[in-house]
Formats: sequence, C-alpha cells, structure tokens
Amino acid sequence: MNKLKSRIVELLRQGVRPEQIALTLALGLTLGTIPILGTTTLLCSSSALALRLNVPLILAVNYCAYPFQLLFYIPLLLLGASLLDASLPPLTVTGVYVMIKSDLWGSIQMLFWANLGAVLIWGSIAAPVGFLLYTVTRPLITRFHPSGESPQ
Repeated sequence: MNKLKSRIVELLRQGVRPEQIALTLALGLTLGTIPILGTTTLLCSSSALALRLNVPLILAVNYCAYPFQLLFYIPLLLLGASLLDASLPPLTVTGVYVMIKSDLWGSIQMLFWANLGAVLIWGSIAAPVGFLLYTVTRPLITRFHPSGESPQ
C-alpha cells in the first residue's frame, strides 16, 4: 500500500516546472482533439509518461478538450473524405455513434479513409496550434509560478 501511495504522490509531483506545465497543457489540448474517438486517454497518458509530465493534469486537460473533439470530428471527417476522395453519406455525431454501435466492422471500413484524411488534416493544424499554445502559456505560467521563476 505504501508503494502505491508513493507512486501516486510521485505522479502528482512530476512535471511541475513551468515549462513542463505549459507542455502538458499544449499536448493535452492538441492530443485531446484528435479525430479518432476513444484514443485520447491512451495518447495523453503515454505521452505524459514518456516525457515525464504530470499525468493527472494532462488527463484533466484531455477531458476538458473532449467537447472540442466532438465539435471538430464531423467537419474533419468530411474534409478528410474529400481530401482522400472517399464518399460518405451525410453524417452527424449521433449517426456515427449509431452506425458504429450497429455494425462496428462495417463502420470501420466505411470511415477508414475519411478518418485517415481527418487525422492528416488534424496533424497539419494541431502541430502549429500546439506550438503556439506552448509558446503563449510558458511565459504566463512562469510568471505566475509560486517561485516566480523557473525552478532548476
């Protein structure tokens, strides 16, 4: 039990320098909007662990970004379909949900190329937006960090 408690405390304490907090926020928001439903928690968790960032913070940011993922999903899917010349019927979030629930494999086959195009478009937008988020939040967080400066 003590080992579990110490591991949880370690996770809460890691990634608390201003640069790491800014990177956590930028990654959580950008990865949280990827147009592949059901993947963001794994993507955010694994990137936070790999970069030694604050896992609870990135997951909280990821969950806050979820409405944006849903908001951008259909437009990105339709743009992705037009980018890779895949034909799709008119779609809504509810319609995609019902389609996946009723025929998962058929839905995956129908949406594969559109999703691939959506991920390509998302990636071309997410990289500069993530960099901009990091660039803007880093000085703000550094300024308001309890120590008043970036700890070494």
